[in-house]
Amino acid sequence: MFAISVDSRPEVDAMVKKALAAGATRAGEPQDHGFMYSNSFFDLDGHYWDVFWMDPGMVAG
Repeated sequence: MFAISVDSRPEVDAMVKKALAAGATRAGEPQDHGFMYSNSFFDLDGHYWDVFWMDPGMVAG
């Protein structure tokens, strides 16, 4: 499993969209927890990738 943090919710979906266009397969539905958003895919070798964004205000406390 690989996890990548990005700077915004739209960037999460953009990265997954690019991966799917290149031949990846969806690993599940996007997960929206309000303060955190993630989306995932399997690459061509079967590796699981989770791309996520977390609200910086929530991280700071």
